[in-house]
Amino acid sequence: MQDAGTQQVGHGVAQRYLDASDELRAALGIPAKAPLSARSLAQGEHNSNFWFAHPETGERFVLRVNYVSQMNLPRQAEYEFNVLKGLESSGCTPRALFVDESRTIVDRALLVTTFCDGEGLDYLKLRDVTRAARLLADVHAVSVPPESGIIKPDDPLHAQYLECAGMFERYRTFAGADPFVLSIVEDMLSRARRSLDTPCPASDCRHILNTEAIAAHFRFTGSDDAGSFLDWEKAVVGEVAQDVAYFLSPTTTIWDTRFIFDDAEREAFVREYWRAVDGRFGVGAFEERFGAYVMMNCLRGITWSAKAIVDYADPSVPIKNEKTRKKLAEYVDHAFLESTRERFFL
Repeated sequence: MQDAGTQQVGHGVAQRYLDASDELRAALGIPAKAPLSARSLAQGEHNSNFWFAHPETGERFVLRVNYVSQMNLPRQAEYEFNVLKGLESSGCTPRALFVDESRTIVDRALLVTTFCDGEGLDYLKLRDVTRAARLLADVHAVSVPPESGIIKPDDPLHAQYLECAGMFERYRTFAGADPFVLSIVEDMLSRARRSLDTPCPASDCRHILNTEAIAAHFRFTGSDDAGSFLDWEKAVVGEVAQDVAYFLSPTTTIWDTRFIFDDAEREAFVREYWRAVDGRFGVGAFEERFGAYVMMNCLRGITWSAKAIVDYADPSVPIKNEKTRKKLAEYVDHAFLESTRERFFL
């Protein structure tokens, strides 16, 4: 469910842009006077997404209106455009077609990509999970283009820890903070901090990561293995263990479902992932660092939600999602936090 007020504002911005941008029409081969209609697609906390069709061919495109950069980038839409250009050879991501950071027609940056058909991932369908492993392997196998501009932390694991600690600081100073949540998350942060002693092999930090491999970012078509991997606004260059751990994390799967992978299912996914890699790159320090990334990705989901609780209490935050509002409490539920610590924070 979308926040109606924000979505209406986003729709107006998208429609005004489609009506007025000659550059977009030229880039897509659309006649100057042909009418275009922005239709609601999806809305997150950082972008409102719409689709529109070429009036002659019927080809559909996605228009992303950016409101906030998760990475505090001054040119977020351009960043995602460049990431998608770098991943185009994988054949399983949207193709970046046009970007406008000028803010001359509307006061937002906009990105246009191809429209990816298909159904979302269902964790209960083994075929879907297997195809997700293959999509991850395919994008990870793409060489990082020279001068791509994609952010590359010196140590991605340490960067994730700092991100989590920073997000939790917002909750720590929140007047409505739950003392139990403060205590248990502080303990999780302390345990995760110890994993930073594991050295980061530079040779492993050479893959483009999505960093947000949730079910909603996968699309599958038909009965074959075709699929698409969407939403690359927060991509970085790093270790593949980060993406694999994120996909398997309970804080990832409960976003759309009540499903949590058990140990056997997690091990099967990792095996399928490396089978799909098929020697295109080495295992490196995956096994040594994977457990640490599992902890860090659990922490990321929890601390992001804690921060979002604070943000959603602030009426000045420009874009909100009703689904997110309802889900946040699950991530700071006492029983969930206790079980997550017991299982993953050894």
